[in-house]
Amino acid sequence: MRNKYNWLSGIILGAIFLFAWLKIVNWQEFIAYFKSLDLKFVLIFSLFYVLAYFLRSLRWRIILAPIYKMGVWESFTLFMSGLLINYLIPVRAGEFAKSIILKKKRDVRISASLPSIFIDKITDLFPILLIMILIPLVAVKLNLTLTIIIILLFLIFLVFIGFLFFAVNHRDKAIRILHFFLRFFPKRFRPGFEDFFLNFVDGMAIMQGRRFDYVKIYFLTLLAVFSEAIYILAVFKAFGAEISYPQILFGYTLMNLTYILPTPPAQIGSNQLMWVLIFSFALGVDKNLTSAAVTFSHLLTSLWIFGLGAISLLALNISLKEIVPRKKLEDDYGKK
Repeated sequence: MRNKYNWLSGIILGAIFLFAWLKIVNWQEFIAYFKSLDLKFVLIFSLFYVLAYFLRSLRWRIILAPIYKMGVWESFTLFMSGLLINYLIPVRAGEFAKSIILKKKRDVRISASLPSIFIDKITDLFPILLIMILIPLVAVKLNLTLTIIIILLFLIFLVFIGFLFFAVNHRDKAIRILHFFLRFFPKRFRPGFEDFFLNFVDGMAIMQGRRFDYVKIYFLTLLAVFSEAIYILAVFKAFGAEISYPQILFGYTLMNLTYILPTPPAQIGSNQLMWVLIFSFALGVDKNLTSAAVTFSHLLTSLWIFGLGAISLLALNISLKEIVPRKKLEDDYGKK
């Protein structure tokens, strides 16, 4: 029942975003921009979008190395499988799915692999520092909405970094806090939850003493951001926009950071509205051109995600039903 509510709330959220976006668009001008679209140009540059996810999969591979040494292809297929599930199911289910796959296929404990995924997601917030650097360098008109989003993302980054530091350096205090909260749980669930939490806290120490790996992880993160920005620049240029690479770097990095917030399934509605808020209201690109660019880009990147995600599941020899229980699929999508 809760899954139905998650799915319904995601649909409602997406509908609100989509309605707000539809009120902004002038459909005649929107359609006119597609007449000048250079399709071959943008299709070639979409490979930079795929490259960004490949780089992120390498980053996760480095983080997980002390627990399980993945091959390059295996890390990429696991990463894309999780991305596909994130696209289909709300509340970032794909992150947990990667741990489930590792458990099923490689007998890696979920509590051992999950901290690596948590650290990987924290690393995705690292570019918020790049945003702070770019604000005075790029012609940005920060309205109230964007200011709130940037502040919220920065606070989330600080909270996650704080939690990571606390869990690694103050293990005993973290356990005492756990015991306090466990008093509110039924007794039969406490041992299992405590065991999982202890393994998770111990797993958070996975990056201790790995200074060179930190450098590689943040370097790969920045390379992924730069790579994705090249693709987005190509999309805007294919529609005839006059926009610089630093502006794209600011806009899409901020856009990427918003994915850590709750989003509708497949980001339908949220993508469209956020692109207009960032690229049109903040960076001055025509709102109808931005709307055309986000519509085309969303379709193209969805094809990449669904295509590579499906290939990845096949390569891993695992079905969606093995990762996501049948009951959850029925709750989310309805019985067939």
